[in-house]
Amino acid sequence: DYLHNTATMSSDDNLFPDSVKDFVFDLHDAARRSFIPSEEQSLYGSSFRELTAKYFPNTAWPSPAAIASECGNDKLFLALYNELTLRHLQSVKRPTVRDRVEGWTAYTQLFDLILEEAPKEGEDKEKLYLTPDWCFDILHEFLYQFQGFCQFRTTTYTAAAKVADDPDKHAGSHTSESLEVLSQHRDAWAVET
Repeated sequence: DYLHNTATMSSDDNLFPDSVKDFVFDLHDAARRSFIPSEEQSLYGSSFRELTAKYFPNTAWPSPAAIASECGNDKLFLALYNELTLRHLQSVKRPTVRDRVEGWTAYTQLFDLILEEAPKEGEDKEKLYLTPDWCFDILHEFLYQFQGFCQFRTTTYTAAAKVADDPDKHAGSHTSESLEVLSQHRDAWAVET
C-alpha cells in the first residue's frame, strides 16, 4: 500500500521544511477545493520544480504517509502526490525491477481512485480539478513507464533464455532477481489483448 511504502521515503520524512508542508496543503486545496486553474498551474508547474531543486534534487520527496496530515489523509490526493513524487524519483535514479512494479501499483491505485470518485449520473459537484498539463504528464509518464517495463521485461527474458541455451553460462544476480520479482508480479504492466 502506497501509504506505508518505505521504498520512496526520504531519510527524514518527519523533518521536512514548512515550505514543503505548505506546498502539499496548497496543492491539495487547489486540486480538491478551490479549483483555481492558475493557482494549481503555479503550484504544479513552478513550485514543485523549485522545491525539488532546493530540497530533493537527487532524493525522494517525503512519503505519502509523511504528508497525509497536510491533506486530511485524502486518499485520491495521496495517490496523485505519490505518482508525482515517484515520477520525480524515477527521473533522478535508474529504476529497479521493484521500482517498476511499484510504478504499476501507483498508477492502478490512482486510476482506480479517480474512477471511484468520478461523478455519478445526476451529480454535478466537481470533486477534483487537475490542470491539462498535469493530466498530460500523468498519462505520458504512465505510457513511458509501460514502454520501459516492456523493454526491461523483454531484455530480462532474453538474457535468461541465453543462459538457459548455454549450460556453461550462469545467470547474473540481477537477472535472477529480476526473474523472481517478475514471476511474483505477473499482473504488473500486463496487457490483455
